[in-house]
Amino acid sequence: MPYEQRVGDWRFVCDISGFDGWASDSVIQWNGLRVLKRFAEERQPQDFVKAVRDDQTVSNPRPVQPYVFITERVTPEDL
Repeated sequence: MPYEQRVGDWRFVCDISGFDGWASDSVIQWNGLRVLKRFAEERQPQDFVKAVRDDQTVSNPRPVQPYVFITERVTPEDL
């Protein structure tokens, strides 16, 4: 049994279902697949979430102090 004819339209195979259909009954999804409208999926909204900048700069940076070593014996009276 031959297919019906549609002027200016063509047949295609759905990338998701494998069914054949008319191009006018199809859409191109966000990932580039041509699918029948009934199998079309929306893009996940989480794909569009923008990260919030996390500022980790130090408000009052100070240089590293030199090490100070005690060379003499320390007694409890010195403390």
